[in-house]
Amino acid sequence: MWIRGVFAGFALLTTSGSASSPQPGLIADDACLSGEPGQSCGLHALQVGLHARGGRSSSALNGSSNASAHGKSSTNSSEKLQLKKQNHSANSTKASTNASKAQATTEQNLSSKAANVVLLRDNASLQRQPAPGAGAAGPHERVTIVDITRGVENYKMENIPGYREEHEQTRWRTNAGFVLVSLLPFLMVMIEVRGKRGSSETKKMMSLKITQKELSEHNTSSSLWLSIGGVVCDVTDFIMLHPGGPDILLQHGGTEAYDAFEEIGHSEFAHKMVHEKGIGLLVDGDEAPRTTSGVSVIGRLFTKEDSKNYHKFLGLAILLNVAYRMYAKMADIFDGGFGGDWVSLASCWLCMLLQSTSFQFDVPKARLLGSPMIWQEWRAHNFVFVLRHVLGFTVTWAYLRWADPDDRTTKYILDAALFAVLYGQMYAVDVITAWVREDKHTSLTASWPFWDGCPMWLERFIKYYYTISQFQASSLMILTGFGLYSKFLVIFPFQFASFLMTLVRKGIITTKGFHAGYLWSLFIVAWLIIEAKPMELVTNYVFWTVLYLVRSCGLSKYALWLGPLMQAVLQEDLMLVPMGNMYRFGIMAVTWIVCMAIQKICMGFAVETRARRFLEARPKPLKLLSREEVNDTMVLLKFQVPAGYTAGMNPGQHLKVHVPNPSHGRKTWNDAQNLEEPADIVSRSYTPVSPTTSPTLDLLVRKYPANKERGFPDGGRASSFLIDKAEIGKSIMMTGPHGHQMYYGQGNFLVGKDMVKARLCGALAGGSGITPVLAVLRDIWQEGRRSVTDRDQRILGEQALKLEGFSLLHATRSVGEALSSDWFSPPEGANSDLGGLTPITISHVVTGPDAPKAEMPGRANCWTGKVTEEMVKAALPPPADDVVIFVCGPQGFNETLCRPILKGLGYKHVVMLQ
Repeated sequence: MWIRGVFAGFALLTTSGSASSPQPGLIADDACLSGEPGQSCGLHALQVGLHARGGRSSSALNGSSNASAHGKSSTNSSEKLQLKKQNHSANSTKASTNASKAQATTEQNLSSKAANVVLLRDNASLQRQPAPGAGAAGPHERVTIVDITRGVENYKMENIPGYREEHEQTRWRTNAGFVLVSLLPFLMVMIEVRGKRGSSETKKMMSLKITQKELSEHNTSSSLWLSIGGVVCDVTDFIMLHPGGPDILLQHGGTEAYDAFEEIGHSEFAHKMVHEKGIGLLVDGDEAPRTTSGVSVIGRLFTKEDSKNYHKFLGLAILLNVAYRMYAKMADIFDGGFGGDWVSLASCWLCMLLQSTSFQFDVPKARLLGSPMIWQEWRAHNFVFVLRHVLGFTVTWAYLRWADPDDRTTKYILDAALFAVLYGQMYAVDVITAWVREDKHTSLTASWPFWDGCPMWLERFIKYYYTISQFQASSLMILTGFGLYSKFLVIFPFQFASFLMTLVRKGIITTKGFHAGYLWSLFIVAWLIIEAKPMELVTNYVFWTVLYLVRSCGLSKYALWLGPLMQAVLQEDLMLVPMGNMYRFGIMAVTWIVCMAIQKICMGFAVETRARRFLEARPKPLKLLSREEVNDTMVLLKFQVPAGYTAGMNPGQHLKVHVPNPSHGRKTWNDAQNLEEPADIVSRSYTPVSPTTSPTLDLLVRKYPANKERGFPDGGRASSFLIDKAEIGKSIMMTGPHGHQMYYGQGNFLVGKDMVKARLCGALAGGSGITPVLAVLRDIWQEGRRSVTDRDQRILGEQALKLEGFSLLHATRSVGEALSSDWFSPPEGANSDLGGLTPITISHVVTGPDAPKAEMPGRANCWTGKVTEEMVKAALPPPADDVVIFVCGPQGFNETLCRPILKGLGYKHVVMLQ
């Protein structure tokens, strides 16, 4: 009943183009559609003993207009069958005999076709004449025409009044809309905000001169530079994202790596990244800046992994298949040319073969923030999504080929099978996410990066559409009855997106081109399946928006789809509830409320908490809300995160703040050569101290006032602007996250390439390096809530665990630079589900030359002077296999002071953060 109108229309168009002479031996009576004595009806015999299958309208909401047009609420299946028996009582025996003959004839001609058409027409439009003695037809009495698998193609649809005019209008709308919808996404991505900082800034930064000595000093994981053909790149943030692993980058850190870079045979995208991450030119090295010769577009598509080009030929075959199906839809070929034949089934499973061959390619484990590219989680998710639609297609194909149309049970089985496929897919992607996704504050599509200059309102709309397109794909699979075309075509955007990401990686298209192409695939699929019907387009998008809003409020996706399932069962299958939007929404709302109540009783929470990060690789504005002095040297800045987003920064990650460069045009700054002279904008890294789910993004910024005695006659660049010049209520441009996540919850720390489950944790912080420590502490304080509501933890079977102890040694130049004890106190209610809090021990050392020893409240130990081995032994837990130590501070503090001490004491698991 959901897509009956769509499939009926295309059935009419298909049969009208192949009409032949009437079937011999069939005598029309006054129940025939033509109503003309003496004219035989090829469908008359097939009507006897058959009733309509339960297809569904293409409108997911199927509003009152559809209900009135098709009379859905008037007659159930048994009543329709009884009506037909009464109208054919005089000719039932003869018609049944002729039906067998007609079926035998059509089997020979149409054995390769599987059209399953249900046409429901109102009595007013068909002007049905009642059988003699049967009385007048009721106002909602309908004629049901069933064309089952081997259907009849000889019925002349021109006999239906007004059909030809309606058909021509629909065809014109479909074709004209196809052109307009194809142009729309490409026009959308042309919208940009003027005055945005673009590639010109990169070119200015590339004019910086870097010596070989400066390059060699940046060879650690906390600050890693390398030169590619004389172009010095800062790859610190890229270490854990590198597809070849971090070791190869660390091996060449601080050196010229051009030969090794070219030997690997990097893609065009990698060459582009060299310039994007370039911070200057090497002036006294062995290499002069080089440029690689261009490679043809076709040449970029061929890779060594796919030496036989199987994957490319499969992709080309599927693109041609999709193009034909789109043409078939616009050419009025019923159901896009699909049927119950084996060729139709094989053409769909070809998509699954393409997905399987994609696993031969090496792709990054984590997503790259700068451009939309394939990564391991996307590939695994895409495999499951495509498999979902292929299985839905297969189940429906089997129903059309073998199911008994008289048996309503088979229709119930079809609906149950489609929903089972949907729920199986949802659980499968949850398992993949739990095992593969490293960043829990991203989503599969809504976290794709956008092009520089994209307006915020346009980004919000596109992200909204990407989200509802997921509901669109699911509903078009489970709520379109026995249509094969809809279940096949929704596969196209999934695979087309992967193709576009490959083109981005090869440097063939840009991020803007990716979004234009992906939007086009989503628009075209919706337009062709819904068949250019304005009211159905509106009702469908209303339905998908309702699902989006309910899901955004935190309702579990498993409970979300129970609403449409119960509505389909109660209204479409069992017909226990009248049709209409009010009843439809009511069923879904009641179902959702009941699900939330059950979840609250059984699991302790009614809705899920979703923390989606706002920041990305391109600069985005955040409004400054407040500025507060914390101590003598630190200022707390609070920035507002837009509604619907959270801070979303994981422990170990940092962001970059982009502010005007006060040293622009000056040859020297702070009595030294000004390396940032040509830059209009300067960038500085800060680690947020706000929880990942916070609606604000909080930064602790250290003051660097102009002080000639301390070597800063001009003061800091970015810090001076943020503390003294940034206006409350104004926006600051930021990018992030940068760096790699260090703490993954449940005591799991990433140490190098290994995940270590810690029993005890210790931290050495120097000055403003306290901020990463605070970020880890806040994540530990949220462990209790996560242990209850986190779906990934439930899937992986993890138990609620907590660290047995956390120890901190904080070094500052003076007592006034220390943070108060309130900063190390957990918020109210933290860890309440764990039955206790992780014990925190804080020690402090004042390193200033004239600093007196002072007792600070809340500190276990207080020292004065340089950090020593004895201080570390007293402040931190003893070395063990389940002890993790991380160090946060300036490079000299990390590498020169702390690393030798920790190595000498025998600590095995040490993480360095700068």
